[in-house]
Amino acid sequence: MADVWTVRRILDWTRDYLQKKGDEHPRLSAEWLIGDACGFSRIQIYTNFDHVLTPEELRVMHEGVVRRGRGEPLQYVTGEMPFRHIVLRCEPEVLIPRPETEVLVDAALEGVDAARAAGHAAQVLEVGSGTGCISCSVASERPGTHVTATDLSPAAVSLTQRNRDSLGLGRAVDVIRCDLASGVDEALMGTFDVLVSNPPYIPSAVVPTLPGEVRGFEPGLALDGGGDGLDVFRRILDLAPRALRPGGMLACELFETNVGMAADLCRAQGGWSAVEVREDLTHRPRILVAVRGGDLAQGGTLVEPDKVLSVDQDQPSPVLVRDVAKLLLEGGVVVMPTDSVYGIGCAATPGNPGLGRIFDIKRRDRSQTLPWLVADARDLLMYGVEVPDWAFALAQAFWPGALTLVVKASPLVPADYLRPAEDAPAASEASPAPTIALRCPDSKLVRDLARELGVPLAVTSANTHGSASATTGSAVEDRLVHMSDLTLDAGPAPIAVASTIVDCTGAEPQILREGALSTQAIMRAAGF
Repeated sequence: MADVWTVRRILDWTRDYLQKKGDEHPRLSAEWLIGDACGFSRIQIYTNFDHVLTPEELRVMHEGVVRRGRGEPLQYVTGEMPFRHIVLRCEPEVLIPRPETEVLVDAALEGVDAARAAGHAAQVLEVGSGTGCISCSVASERPGTHVTATDLSPAAVSLTQRNRDSLGLGRAVDVIRCDLASGVDEALMGTFDVLVSNPPYIPSAVVPTLPGEVRGFEPGLALDGGGDGLDVFRRILDLAPRALRPGGMLACELFETNVGMAADLCRAQGGWSAVEVREDLTHRPRILVAVRGGDLAQGGTLVEPDKVLSVDQDQPSPVLVRDVAKLLLEGGVVVMPTDSVYGIGCAATPGNPGLGRIFDIKRRDRSQTLPWLVADARDLLMYGVEVPDWAFALAQAFWPGALTLVVKASPLVPADYLRPAEDAPAASEASPAPTIALRCPDSKLVRDLARELGVPLAVTSANTHGSASATTGSAVEDRLVHMSDLTLDAGPAPIAVASTIVDCTGAEPQILREGALSTQAIMRAAGF
């Protein structure tokens, strides 16, 4: 039994070991390490005291205990930490986010909200992104905000990008490696509503007095702010009038002994309508907030977010797929290529406001329904009922491809997307069951999106109702591009012909529309 390590035993042993090593919070550290090794939440640790650690869990635990025993920060040991409403990856060479930085995010969000109240989507510039905690928090908590994040450190830029991508914020946060804003597009200067930064601010003389796990492991470049701690801040203050639009906000986290001096520098510079110092969570003065003179609603150039992205249908970027899926799940409407023609669609979720927007954009009668684009042939079983064998034969023969099958809908299809029985094709009028039109397109992009979403895409042709369908990205009407949230341009559609639609609710196939596949091919594959 001596070789059996349960959660209870290793918790007690680790706590005692780390206490001897000088850990100020040994039990908390032990909990973090066990949670990382076993995948347990804090509550699960205490409800799984009798869990016997596996050899792999023991290996991870041993490595973590050794590293923590040497004084390495827990965030580096476990590789992640929570920050506000997100979880971030943390790595050596990049500063660990602090609780007081959450107060800095609150200030930045005030600037974002002021921009929205002025009538436009906010543009935010973060100087010194580190893990990306500020940029990712702002972008995730205020959808529609665009953030440009910069950092001089290659490790920080890489980590910000990976945290951004894992959170599905690729379209919302641009990451640039540069000194301050030297790499930012000059056309953006003067358009930012918020300039936010957590720069190096520790006075050089104070750095040697910091706790060992800070000065011994965290990057000095992100800590040491020079003699008075304001070397980098002064450069940010010089940048601010050029970066911010009139009425824009500067928000910086600084040291308690120099934040007042920073406020005086702002007032001496001039051009600020308000300058204030705010306290952190422990009531220490830490956050400088200054607002430029002028009116956000009047001054500066309003920047329209890029609504058209070039994509590869056959090899879509996983990051792009994740970002577009996030947009769709938030109720977004996206113009997208398929193998036949360009479509405009939304996630097929119940009560999705995007569905109504599609009808409005197309100027189409809302009593009609939209076909679903599915990820796999097995979705025919999931979303259809009483599907005849010959319909499965058609799916096997032509999916993925330009074939749409109209089938009786299963209970998994929300009412918003059902075609009522009285509107169904003639062959199925005798059946009271509503129907759904399903297609598995020969587009890896669309199928990957459906898999990422976990639901099909409700998609119709990307055109004004009654107009010709677009077969290239450039042919999509400007009005549709403007009114949708995003357009994915993959160039010409491979087939450039609408799909063939087959009613599968009767005894034999009924061709409702002959498109890319001929009637003869359909009947032959179905065995008729």
